[in-house]
Amino acid sequence: MWFVVKFREGKSPSTNKYPHTVLVQDNWDDYSYKTTFHATIHLSPDDEVELGSVKILKEDQTHGLTPVPRKAFRVLGEKFCSLGADLEYYEKLFKLGVAVYEGYLEGLQDVAYSDSVRAQFEDHEGFKVSLLRFSGAERTIVDASRLFMRKTPTIRRRGRGFVMRFKTQVARQATSLIVDFDFRRKGPLPNRINVLIGYNGTGKTRMLANLATVASGYGYGEKRDFLEKRAGRFVGTQPPFKSVVVVSYSAFDTFAIPGKTNIEKRRLENEGGIFGYVYCGLRERIDVNDDEAYRLKNLEEVDQEFLSALERIRSSDRMSILLDVLKPLLQDASFQRIGLTTLYADKNEESLLDLYHGLSSGHKIVTKMMTELTAHLDDAHPTLVLIDEPETHLHPPLLATVLKSIRICLDHFDGYAIISTHSPVVLQETPSKYVLVLKRIGELSKVVTPSIETFGENISVITEEVFNLDDGSTDWHDTLQSLARSHNFEEIEDMFGRRLGFGARSYMANFMKEDL
Repeated sequence: MWFVVKFREGKSPSTNKYPHTVLVQDNWDDYSYKTTFHATIHLSPDDEVELGSVKILKEDQTHGLTPVPRKAFRVLGEKFCSLGADLEYYEKLFKLGVAVYEGYLEGLQDVAYSDSVRAQFEDHEGFKVSLLRFSGAERTIVDASRLFMRKTPTIRRRGRGFVMRFKTQVARQATSLIVDFDFRRKGPLPNRINVLIGYNGTGKTRMLANLATVASGYGYGEKRDFLEKRAGRFVGTQPPFKSVVVVSYSAFDTFAIPGKTNIEKRRLENEGGIFGYVYCGLRERIDVNDDEAYRLKNLEEVDQEFLSALERIRSSDRMSILLDVLKPLLQDASFQRIGLTTLYADKNEESLLDLYHGLSSGHKIVTKMMTELTAHLDDAHPTLVLIDEPETHLHPPLLATVLKSIRICLDHFDGYAIISTHSPVVLQETPSKYVLVLKRIGELSKVVTPSIETFGENISVITEEVFNLDDGSTDWHDTLQSLARSHNFEEIEDMFGRRLGFGARSYMANFMKEDL
């Protein structure tokens, strides 16, 4: 196998020998390391195979573009190593046969193909912050190694789930904690969603933001943060995710927002995300004197994002999947009134935007969420979906329906979701074995599981279980106590038109009895 590099600047070599690989130099920056190339194998003058991205690092490299040879070569040499972007890169190579892939992988000193090359480079800073930066890199090494050891193609099968153990810190002053997100199947119970619930200030959104950073590799501000794993780390077996999709319609979320540089912005425009990391939300980066700053997107930009996601679905032939995902929503009375199927059937951009622009905030959020999830979930590898407070702007029955649609979408694409929420409705739709209650007392953070079965339980029971909402916790108790001090039972009943419920009347009667 011969290799030639197409450099960003200066003269580039060429060759008429076949097979050969053209490596196109990329300017992508991993904390000052620029190791990315795009590889295409030319088997003959009329037959070529595009492999995708590969990162190449030199032993003494400390920053900048990788100093690869400026003439055709067959072997980079022992001072170099390389790693493909994903398993698909290696599967394409494998299908070309041993006569092709052996010379290719040995020529580029591939760390998934040679354990000794990996051992030589695994402590190198550039290997950690560039080759292993993004989601699934370590998993790719393992999967690719097994592929070439077995000498047979891999067959992707959906397993019985897994446990993802995550160690993190949800506040600067809080203690570290280890959380087990359990996605294992238990019979026919829905297992693809874990729910994180707790009081305000316990760190739910921060935990999701940390998860997004660690799982994707995107979001660290500095190289030191990445090397010191300040957002946390996975404990034990690495989860199988190759992409991360974040959904948040809060103006105050803390998720990393892509688009920091012009290179990132171009990649977002072309691919919709940054190496598998996709943010679907209201915030957007802006440049203010080279400092990080954000703004909220305006209505026109939100409308356009919906249209772009829908076009992505159509171009990838996923419309039938989207319609399946939307089926539960068609049963919701509020969606029946707006004509949901008409909204998606209209292919005229102008009329489609008019329809979408006229929706309520809740309907906009739901349709945009379902459309973006269908557009961005990976259909080849498991995707981690992180959803922050989906109940925002939604009435309770619609929230329950949205959860059904999310589960259908996750099933289609082998996705797994973690939802942070304050809503007992979300817990009512989720078996307790998949529910985590985040608590914080001073600097101590901990996660507990409910002592009751939340699935199908009464909302008031769930609320009391999770939030300890008992007598004296709400304002209506204080109001009835105050009224009872100056009025008798009959007078208070008359004030409410004799429509007080059993709970209020019982509480008031008990309070009056104690007062006697």
